[in-house]
Amino acid sequence: MNKEYFEHIALYKDVYPEGYCQHLISEFDRLEANGAGSNRQQLEGTLRHLKDDHQIFINLRNHNMLAFQDKNPADLFFDGLQRCYDDYTGKYSVLKDNGNIRATHMKMQRTGPGGGYHIWHCEQGPNANANRVVTYMLYLNTIEPTDGAETEFLYQQKRFSPTENTMVIWPAAYTHAHRGNPVLGTNHKYIVTGWFYYD
Repeated sequence: MNKEYFEHIALYKDVYPEGYCQHLISEFDRLEANGAGSNRQQLEGTLRHLKDDHQIFINLRNHNMLAFQDKNPADLFFDGLQRCYDDYTGKYSVLKDNGNIRATHMKMQRTGPGGGYHIWHCEQGPNANANRVVTYMLYLNTIEPTDGAETEFLYQQKRFSPTENTMVIWPAAYTHAHRGNPVLGTNHKYIVTGWFYYD
């Protein structure tokens, strides 16, 4: 597993076995064809220039997925995520001594051409989001830089193009405001995302 760090943003490459990310994409498409999934813009009642209606998401923890190499895909996901988080907390060890922090979400999202989460935002906020500590995102497919779809961080002045089987981990707080730039080509962008939060 190769890794890089950029101002508390960590990228972990080749986290999962070959074929795993494509398996999750196939499962997402299968579940959506069977009626699962929600349109983010309609569900949250936002304007299209803020959260585009080309985004569909499914919480995969709520559905039965077909096995990958005779293993539960959700178990594989959290095993890989934990390896990344253990490395991350090795570098930023204050997280180890700051209460019980855990991850339970496996929210998968597909963003179509023209889509994206266009506004600057952070993952930590009032009410239910206050206990979010660290954000994670797994890119399930590769989008060429010429086709947009980057995750852009405002204060770090960094853009990351989606690269299959790359996990990105960063602080959930305002210091790491970010946005999902529009998909400019004809491909769809697939990610799995969620948070580590205080239990």
